[in-house]
Amino acid sequence: MPKIVLSKHALERARSRQMELYAIEQLILFPDHKKELGDDKFKFQKIISKRNYQAVATWLAKENKWLIISVWVRGEEDRPPLVWLLIIAPFRLLWELFKLIWQIIAKIARKK
Repeated sequence: MPKIVLSKHALERARSRQMELYAIEQLILFPDHKKELGDDKFKFQKIISKRNYQAVATWLAKENKWLIISVWVRGEEDRPPLVWLLIIAPFRLLWELFKLIWQIIAKIARKK
């Protein structure tokens, strides 16, 4: 059975997209669809637990293994990094306060 190795990029993407390594292994070894992209690169697709897993991998014949280049789940958005959420949190709070103040001013203006 061929070995499966994830690139640093693919491992980061799998973690951020909450993809289990077992599911990635199933995707590569038993895909629903497999499309050749050229240069020994292939795109794999498999539905696992109602999630449409996809990956691009290259076959390393000398080492008898698949090198996973990238993985994703079709139809799901990536979650923003925690750092980004922390950076934008004050701006979101200000925006909500602005909307609240605007509603209060609008109510006061309607009463006059």
